[in-house]
Amino acid sequence: MPAVVTIVSADAKDIVQGSGFLISSDGKIVTNFHVVAGKPTILARLLDGSFLVIKSILASDKANDLAILQAEGRNLPFVQLGDSDKAKVGEAICVIGSPMLLEGTVSAGIISAVRELRDGRKLLQITAPISEGSSGSPVFNRKGEVIGVASFTLSEGQNLNFAVPSNAVKDLLHRPGISTKPPPPSLTLSLEERFERAYWEALKVAQEIENALGRSWALREIAVALAEAGQTEQANQTFHLAIQIAPKIEDVSERSEALKDITIALVEVGQFDRALQIAQKIEDEWRHSWVLGEIAIALAEAGQFDRANQIAQKIKDAEERSWAFKEIAIALVRAGQTERVNQVFYLALQAAQKIKDKVERSLTLEAIAHALAEAEQFDRALQIAQKIEDTIYRSSALRAITQVLVEAEQFDRAIQIAQKIEDTLHRFWAFREIAIALAKVGRFDHAFQITQKIEDTWERSLALYRIAEALAKAGQFERAVEIAETISEPIARLQALAAIIAVKRDQERVERGNGEGVKKGDR
Repeated sequence: MPAVVTIVSADAKDIVQGSGFLISSDGKIVTNFHVVAGKPTILARLLDGSFLVIKSILASDKANDLAILQAEGRNLPFVQLGDSDKAKVGEAICVIGSPMLLEGTVSAGIISAVRELRDGRKLLQITAPISEGSSGSPVFNRKGEVIGVASFTLSEGQNLNFAVPSNAVKDLLHRPGISTKPPPPSLTLSLEERFERAYWEALKVAQEIENALGRSWALREIAVALAEAGQTEQANQTFHLAIQIAPKIEDVSERSEALKDITIALVEVGQFDRALQIAQKIEDEWRHSWVLGEIAIALAEAGQFDRANQIAQKIKDAEERSWAFKEIAIALVRAGQTERVNQVFYLALQAAQKIKDKVERSLTLEAIAHALAEAEQFDRALQIAQKIEDTIYRSSALRAITQVLVEAEQFDRAIQIAQKIEDTLHRFWAFREIAIALAKVGRFDHAFQITQKIEDTWERSLALYRIAEALAKAGQFERAVEIAETISEPIARLQALAAIIAVKRDQERVERGNGEGVKKGDR
């Protein structure tokens, strides 16, 4: 109610009175166009009797009978615009306005119809009465959101009242130069003072959220921000609030989701012990396993490998347990602790083999094979890849191994493995990458031979395009053009010739620059 205002506008001939409402803390007011049209003097009266001076009309929409005014003021009460497209016939609404200067009048009713006009505009037909002076009043839904602006009534009918949908207001706000964001804070405030003010504003918003899940999520986000800013004491207090709220959520799934989010937030700020305590309260088995996996991985990345292994072994879900062990093994490789890698990979493999779903099992084994290849354990990676039951995932794993071998310039072995790939697309991709890599190190003949193994025309054309480009960079322009002309796909052939021209042009530019440098030196 404090955000609803009485609008008084006047010129030399008459005075018009209507209603309006604030939509931002810096004084933006929505009302009807006909309330202020052509009036040089406009005032807005608040519920407490004080007046706001209207500085300007920011935007107007005569067709929809809307106007947005800019009043002088700061930290003013305001209301939120809802989504009028979600308004339903029969939905309860209320209107707050100033009919006949009777400020703060509340009228209840329902949405009796949503009318679409010939020009595509919409109107909400409502049963809440619109009297003289109510024009521009906000129409609220049960959430306290404004879904309409009371506009007019049909005098010849009984209780036929109409409101402009709130989305028309949003469209008007999107016009250039209009913003509902509050003005920037005073330049005299320090960064710390601004942060403190923002914290209390955010906390107020969070505590006003009715939904327990939403409120818990908001408090979690605030706590993380506090922790990042080094405000650990306030962060802990806010986390405590979130943790208190989460168990009150009635739905088990939503309750577990809230606790999961809080746990992950604690992990992100390094509070592993507290994260583990909260994780134990998660009732949903999969979420509990997922959270333990994230804690284990975070501990491994922090160098706490023994503790990471202990937590990973407590994960009930086989897929999540396998994934956690795989990530711990990768962290060990990065830390140079290669003597422990085999043991952890073995635990990951054991867990993977217990996954019941064939596709999930194949996907997990593929990830393990790829990780082993990156750890340069190629023989073991190949053994794991060959155990994968699903053809596509097996082929994907073998392709990943060839890619790592190519990066290590073990081309012969990469070719041997690529030939074993059953899925044609993955095999073509593998050969293409091998051919391109060979060309980059100057083994052009070998690269060209590999392209002949690619049966797919487009994939072969792409490989030849990259070989032609590599030849050009090596200064072998004639041969580069010869290779480009063998490309059967017109687009790839065009790309190859364009690349050759670009390389040649760059080379000539460098040569010209070097020549000019010599001349200047001679002078």
